[in-house]
Amino acid sequence: MDEFPGALGTRASLALRFGQAIFAGASLLFMCFDIQFYSYTAFCFLVTIMGLVIPWSLTLAVADAFSVFVKRPTLQPGLLSIIIIGDWVYCLFLKFVYDCCHPEISIMVEN
Repeated sequence: MDEFPGALGTRASLALRFGQAIFAGASLLFMCFDIQFYSYTAFCFLVTIMGLVIPWSLTLAVADAFSVFVKRPTLQPGLLSIIIIGDWVYCLFLKFVYDCCHPEISIMVEN
């Protein structure tokens, strides 16, 4: 079977998942430094989502690390289904947060 860049169980996937967790943590840290942050509901949603991204990405990074270091791909249908559904739900939450943030950012820019 051909190995695609960024597929589960590859070094690229491991690096991408660690990068996702690191950048989610950094964005969470920088958002929490703002004093007026908690007065906007959409940004509270964004903090919640970033708080969920970190453990999700680290869990998948551990699965990738296991596959890379054991040199055995984890192409079990059950595991792949959980990852696909989890990423799908994560994308839906990000879409919801974007839809909530867009009007509030427009109001902030106008003021």
